[in-house]
Amino acid sequence: MSLPKSNQEPPSTPVAVPKRGEVWWVNQNPIIPNDPHLPRPVIIVSTNPRNRHWNSVIVVPLSTGLTNLYPAIHKFLPRGSGGLPQDSYARCDLVSNIAKSCLDPSGPIGPILADKFLWEIVRGVRAAIGDTPDI
Repeated sequence: MSLPKSNQEPPSTPVAVPKRGEVWWVNQNPIIPNDPHLPRPVIIVSTNPRNRHWNSVIVVPLSTGLTNLYPAIHKFLPRGSGGLPQDSYARCDLVSNIAKSCLDPSGPIGPILADKFLWEIVRGVRAAIGDTPDI
C-alpha cells in the first residue's frame, strides 16, 4: 500500500540551518517587541545535531559598547572574526535560547569562528553558570 502524494512542492531554496560557531543577526525579540538592541549579532553555541532538529538555537549575544569588562565572561572577538564588522565582546552571561525564526533569514554573516574563539566563549558560558572557578 502506498501513501498519497502531497500536493505541496518543496521550497525552491533550502532554509539555512545555523551551525555552531556561526555569527547571525537576530532581527526580533518576541519577549521584548521593541528591543532597542536589535538587530544584534549572536554566536550560535548549540550543537549542530540540535540545530538541525529543533526549532530553536542557543546563542551568546555580542556587544561593541561594554564599559565594565569582566574577562571571565566577556570574551573579545576581533573585527573580521566570523564576519564581524567591528571588534566585539561575547556576552557569555547572557546566553539564551531563541527561535530560529528570530534569526535573519539571509544566513550567517561570515565563516564559522576559529576554534580558539569558540572555546573561549564556551569557557565563558561555563564561568557564567558557575561551572568553573573563574568567577
